[in-house]
This record gives sequence, structure tokens and C-alpha cells, in this order.
Amino acid sequence: MSTDWNEFESDLTVGREALFAKFHNGSPRILRAGQLLAASARPDDVLYRLRAGWAYRFRDLADGSRAIVDVCLPGDIMGFDNALHKRRIENVRTLTTSAVEVVAEERGLRGILESRSVALYISWLLGERQQRADRLLAAISCLDARGRVAAMVLEFYQRLEAQKLITAASFNLPLTQYHIASYLGVTVVHVNRVIRALREAGIVNIEMHCVTILNLPALVDLAKIELGIAIAAAGR
Repeated sequence: MSTDWNEFESDLTVGREALFAKFHNGSPRILRAGQLLAASARPDDVLYRLRAGWAYRFRDLADGSRAIVDVCLPGDIMGFDNALHKRRIENVRTLTTSAVEVVAEERGLRGILESRSVALYISWLLGERQQRADRLLAAISCLDARGRVAAMVLEFYQRLEAQKLITAASFNLPLTQYHIASYLGVTVVHVNRVIRALREAGIVNIEMHCVTILNLPALVDLAKIELGIAIAAAGR
């Protein structure tokens, strides 16, 4: 089992390096804050990688409301829905000024997937995205508003730390309270109350687009269910 896992990790590393080499072939495109990713799209574009900046995937509902279904951080790869299902990428919008690297391929995703190691790495990325979606669904289904905010903060903290983008228990959070409400399925008024309550309890401070974790064990305890990412963060 150990040998199989080592071989799997080795294949993932090879695939990651090969795919990233494709991203590095061209100059990054600069998108302004609030811009749709589709605004910079070209016919041969297949996948996009956030070199810098934050973005989010969303769905607009029939009643005019918007649900944010995923938040993309620096290093994340986007465009899978477009490449796999021929959907337009209008549902990805930047939160900040962003630098985006692009893989262009005349044959689309098929040309990229000819490499077994790259195909394996892309499958792993899709699995990671599905796990994020599962954790978000679990949080919305099982936790109160305080628990949902705690799970969100821990999720971003762990992902940024894994990318070595932070070295302390604080990070910039470009989401507004409206974005947080759309992501966690609560009202903006409720988000405001929860943020104030968490600050007064000395657990986490979210202010002026900056998050500072004041009490990590207490923040993890608020999540109450094993979101995986929260458990990993608690052991640090």
C-alpha cells in the first residue's frame, strides 16, 4: 500500500509540473476586480489558473438571488465545467484584481488529457473541488450561522497555508458581508451579527477585509462536525 501511494504521489507531482509548465507558456492576463472570467476568454482557452487574486463561482437563481458555490484562491485552477461540459464560463467572477494564467489548446481538453499524469492530476483537482463542495453542503445543512462562518474561516486558512501564502493566523479576506451571506446561505444582517459576536468572544476578528484568528481551538469547536480541514487546522 505504501509503495502504491508513493507511486500515486509521484505521478501527481509529474502531472502537476507538466500542467503548470503549460500555464507558464504564456503571459498572464490581468482582470480587474468584479470582472467576469469570460470577458478575457479566447476560443482556444481550456483551463485557467489564478496566479494572483481571488475569484468565485456562482449560480444566479430565478428569483434574482445569487448563490456563491465556490471561492477560488491563488493557485486554484478554473474552467473545468467549460472544458468538460461545454458550458460558458460566465459564472466565474473576480473578487480582486487578478492575474490569470491560461492553457490554450486547439483540441480542447482532449489535447491536455493525452498525458496520463496530467489526466491523473486533473482528476485529483476535481476530487478536491468536490470535497470542498461536500464540506460547504455539510456546514450549511448541519451548522448554525456561527458554525458556518467558523468553517469558512478554517477552510480559507488551511488552503492559504497549504499554498504557503500565509505564515500567521491572519489573512486578507476580499469577500464582503454580502458575498459571505451568498456563500453560507444566511442573511447579510445575520452575517454582521455573527462577525460581531465572534469578535466579542475573542475567537476571530473579521474587519476591513482582514481575518485574524484569535482562538483556533474555539474556532474549530464551533464547526462541531468533522469537516476535515477544521480537524487538520486544530492540530497545528
